[in-house]
Amino acid sequence: MTQALHNRTTHALGLAEKAILGVIAGAAAAIGIVEIVLLVGRIAQLASGPVELRGVPTSEPLDAGFAGATFDTVTLTLADLSAGGRAFLIGAAVLSWLVVFGICTVLVWLCIRVLLGKPFSTFATWGIGGVAILVILSGMGTPLLMGMAAQRAALALNVDELPIFLVEVDLAPLAWGLALAVVAAAFQLGQRLQRDSDGLV
Repeated sequence: MTQALHNRTTHALGLAEKAILGVIAGAAAAIGIVEIVLLVGRIAQLASGPVELRGVPTSEPLDAGFAGATFDTVTLTLADLSAGGRAFLIGAAVLSWLVVFGICTVLVWLCIRVLLGKPFSTFATWGIGGVAILVILSGMGTPLLMGMAAQRAALALNVDELPIFLVEVDLAPLAWGLALAVVAAAFQLGQRLQRDSDGLV
């Protein structure tokens, strides 16, 4: 009976649905591979080359010198940022990469499980839960690490327009992470129902 149910679930997917799932899985896998290559290049650039810090906040709105305009963030390009500053930037890059790579990995696995007719699995549940944690850590940790790098730059430049330490944190990643945690809980429930359904045979 279990095999028959599995066959019906698998056959319920039409050719178009299977093709779409295959395209999604292939695209997610390709993105994951590309992200690995980009991360390696990004780390190499941050470790030795000139470093660009975007959106560094100023101590107060500064006069732009025309039409009464002001600006409150600047882009800094430093040829010789300290090792500590570079380490913070590399940490921020890795955190951001982990979120994308985690999503791609879980997405590929889910597509495969749906094609097999059993979308609920331990890996999917823990994978989505792990991505939820990564989204929160990246959303809260990346601005902090970028702020630490900007602090090192401000100390090195020693200009009054740049504050010693100022970080703007967006709470949206926290909400997304909590939403994914709920999805993980739903998958855990689905996994139990799937196991109980198999046990009825």
